[in-house]
Amino acid sequence: MKSIFKSTRYDFNSPRRVFILLIIIIVFFFGVGCSEKWKEEVQLSDDRIIVVERERLSEGGGGEWAHNRSGTKPKEYRIRFIHPDKPGEMIEWRSTKISPGTYPEKPLILDLESGNPIVYAIVAINGVCEVYSKYIYRNGAWVEEALPEKFKQRTTNLFLRVGANMQKYVALETKRKVNADLGYRQSIRQVGPNRKVCSP
Repeated sequence: MKSIFKSTRYDFNSPRRVFILLIIIIVFFFGVGCSEKWKEEVQLSDDRIIVVERERLSEGGGGEWAHNRSGTKPKEYRIRFIHPDKPGEMIEWRSTKISPGTYPEKPLILDLESGNPIVYAIVAINGVCEVYSKYIYRNGAWVEEALPEKFKQRTTNLFLRVGANMQKYVALETKRKVNADLGYRQSIRQVGPNRKVCSP
């Protein structure tokens, strides 16, 4: 008697099937819900040095395989720290803005202003332009403060190199050397003096 079910035979020697299987494995193990966590020293404008916890959550996507072997892209950035003037107060900042390409805004500066924590971040608004945002922590919540078209330029004080195999602790000297790398575009090595930055 013949079986009414057709047998399915998988040829794992087929290059196409092997490639698809590898993609599935990579996305499963690396592309879903990944995050990088580390601690870093941050020097404030009053010269105090604090240690903050940072995290980058990732998700699947992020462009062509040839340019993005991990198959992932950033989903959200987080910073956790104890208020330097209020030792019992733990504060967390999370990125909220998303670029048209669905990349989150990137935090560049963490500091204090009149005793209030502030964060400067940058996000793309189209294929050639980015804008800076400023957030200030007041009364237990982060509030965006509108930036003028021109403002005082400041050097980035958060670690720029984020990705796989992150160090667990980033010392100030290490950060200074890495952030000074001219391979990073000027718009993230400093904040300002223009609110909007466009590539030529």
